[in-house]
Amino acid sequence: MNDAYPLFSNPSQINADFSWLQNQFSLLSDKRFPVVPHHLWQPTLLPSPAAYTGPSRIGFYYQWLLNQLIDCHPHLALEAEEIQINEAGKTRGAIDFLVRYQGQLEHWEVAVKFYLAYDNRWLGPNAKDALDIKVARMLDHQLALSSHPSFCQQYPHWQPSKKRLMVQGRLYRHYHSEQPLPDWPPVNHDSIGGWWCWPDALPTDREFAVLARDQWLSLPAFADLPKLERASLQGLSRTCHLLDDSLTPWFVVPSDWPANVPPLPSRQ
Repeated sequence: MNDAYPLFSNPSQINADFSWLQNQFSLLSDKRFPVVPHHLWQPTLLPSPAAYTGPSRIGFYYQWLLNQLIDCHPHLALEAEEIQINEAGKTRGAIDFLVRYQGQLEHWEVAVKFYLAYDNRWLGPNAKDALDIKVARMLDHQLALSSHPSFCQQYPHWQPSKKRLMVQGRLYRHYHSEQPLPDWPPVNHDSIGGWWCWPDALPTDREFAVLARDQWLSLPAFADLPKLERASLQGLSRTCHLLDDSLTPWFVVPSDWPANVPPLPSRQ
């Protein structure tokens, strides 16, 4: 990343990320889940250049990108965003987006995620998160918020007729592993686009560069990235995200990964 730009503020990266969001497939199978249809974004005008000023976390940045794309979409209108649902003085949750499309109000829950195939599960790079847990929460809790009595009482003028998920990101296979890919939840195989490994398994027949946190969506040109010094992988304590010289992304995880695998969700 250009040192002149703080995280999530490089204009060329932001514009590339808008295009990435339009073209990247859902992580989840559209045959099994109520996902926002991919064709909805094709073709769509790109937003005018804007500056992101939110928190330097990729989830907040992704939601901002989507907000901008909805705003310039000829057939979508953003009715509301981040609607807090309160019950007995406590916040029960927040609805990500209420969107009008073809005359109907839709409830969208959105996320950008990166998962690694391990032991029949898709685990997050820090192994504290898992795709099965995320999907269960989005279906059972987040999408249910727009039917909750507290929402209906607080916002009687909003009655969504459809509920959809928009989960993008990337899935990573275990390098040189013979294990089959996880069988739940059903994923879109077009979103599988990288490898992961422990430090001692990183191939030596290619060059690697280091990705900053705001370069995880649209992958920059290899020549523009700082090159990996392999000595930095000795005693690795945090997962690092790399790009090889064939433009394939990699996660290299610490030798003790995954130290604490989250329990399976109850729906399984």
